Amino acid sequence: MSSTTDGSDDVLRLVPASGAAARRLVILLHGVGSSGADLMPLAQSWRQALPDTAFVAPDAPQPFDMGNGHQWFSIAGVTEENRPARVAAALPALVELIEAERQRAGVAAAEVALVGFSQGSIMALHLAMIDPERCGAVVAFAGRIAAPVATPDGVSDGSGRRPPVLMIGGAADSIMPPAVVQAAAAHFRSAGFAVEEHLLRGVPHTITAAGAQLGLDFLQRVLPSA
Repeated sequence: MSSTTDGSDDVLRLVPASGAAARRLVILLHGVGSSGADLMPLAQSWRQALPDTAFVAPDAPQPFDMGNGHQWFSIAGVTEENRPARVAAALPALVELIEAERQRAGVAAAEVALVGFSQGSIMALHLAMIDPERCGAVVAFAGRIAAPVATPDGVSDGSGRRPPVLMIGGAADSIMPPAVVQAAAAHFRSAGFAVEEHLLRGVPHTITAAGAQLGLDFLQRVLPSA
């Protein structure tokens, strides 16, 4: 690890490029069968453009039960009917992680962005639906929702704050096809979220340079700068 990165075997952390205390925190949530380290290149590519931002890339808490890597929830025998319960059961561990890393960085919930890929996007989107005050923005690469869930009004101040959401899908993605990305975006819009949606032509199930740039541009616009 470089001198700017710290962490244990299951959480990688990248301190702000400015060298000052963090004003924002980006938490990167990987896909099934992967690890936090697989998303650190994205953090490295964004770091100079977001100099007051700390980055965290945890491993999901469960070992992948169909191979190497980690998972937020099992996909063995997963169906449209049982996926929502699996996501809901996995959510407390994610909330605990977010709160621990937020407090470690010393930032408010509105200064936290969740950036997910595939299964990590499912987790981030579900949390935003049921607990929208938990973060300040969501970037979902190749993501979907497990099931439509009603979003409550704000509980801390009654503001009903909703984090802005960026959905980035690949038009050639056979794992998270355009229809599920579009359905997720439509649900969030109907629940009062500000949503940006991009389907990238010819892109399969991956994060491209163009997608990464869209994510960076979005975070620069929507996260508090101070």
